[in-house]
Amino acid sequence: MDAPEWTFVSRAPDARLAGLVLNYEGYTISSERHQRRRELPRTTLPLVISFGDAFQLDGQPLAAFTTGIRQNSVVTRWPTRVWGMQVDLSLPGARSLFGMPVSVLTSRIVSLDEVLGPMAGQLAERLPTLPDWSARFALLDEVFLARLDAARSPDPALLRAWRRIHDSGGNVDILGLSTELSYSRQYLSTHFRHTFGVPPKTLARLRRFERAAMLVEHGELTLADVAFRTGYSDQAHFNREFRRLAGCSPREHLRLRRAEPAETARY
Repeated sequence: MDAPEWTFVSRAPDARLAGLVLNYEGYTISSERHQRRRELPRTTLPLVISFGDAFQLDGQPLAAFTTGIRQNSVVTRWPTRVWGMQVDLSLPGARSLFGMPVSVLTSRIVSLDEVLGPMAGQLAERLPTLPDWSARFALLDEVFLARLDAARSPDPALLRAWRRIHDSGGNVDILGLSTELSYSRQYLSTHFRHTFGVPPKTLARLRRFERAAMLVEHGELTLADVAFRTGYSDQAHFNREFRRLAGCSPREHLRLRRAEPAETARY
C-alpha cells in the first residue's frame, strides 16, 4: 500500500476547555489510492469535519460526524485527498458540549447535525474559508466556549467516578467506588450509563484495553508485560479481551496496523 503524504497540525484548546476538549488536529492527506484503517474502541469521542470528500465508516459516507462509545472496531475508508479537522472530546466534554446524555450516541455513528444542530453546518461552511489552522482553532475555541457557558454540568459524583476510572487506567473497584460515593452499585451503574453512555464497569474495561492497545502499538514491551502493566490477570486473559474488542489478536493487530495510515490522522 502506498504511504500517504500528509501535513498535520495540532493545538491544545483554550485552557477553559481543559478536561473537556482534549485536542485540536488539522490535516491534509494525499494518497494515490483509497486507504483503510481500523478504529479500535476508545473512551473519548472524535468530532470530525472533512472539508472535501467524505470518509466512509463501515460503508456509511459522512463528511461531518461523531461516534459514541463502542465495544468493537470500525473500518474507515479514506478518500484519496483528505482535508479537515478532528476534535477529541472526553465523555464529560461530550455531555456538556452536545447538551445531551452521551447514552444516545452509544454504538452509533452520527452526523454532527444531530449533536450540534445548525452550528454543525455553520462550522462546515466557515472553517475551510479561514486563512490558516490558527484561525480555525480559534473559531473552535469560540464555539465551544459559547456552548460551555450554556451547558449544564454532569452530576459531580458521576464526574468523580469518571475521573477515577480514567486516571486509574480502568483499574478501579466499582463496588468500592459506589460505596465511596454513597451510591448503591445499581444506582451508580444506571445513572453513569445514562450520562456517559456505558456503565462504569464497561468504561473501566474499555479504558484498560485502550491503554493496552497503545502499548502494543508502541512495540517496546512484550505482550506479557503489557498485560501486567495494564491490570489483566495474565496474558491469556489479555489476549481474549483484545480479540473481543479489536476483532483480532494483539500480534495480528500489530501486523495489520503497520500497513495502515498513521495514528496522527485517525479519520
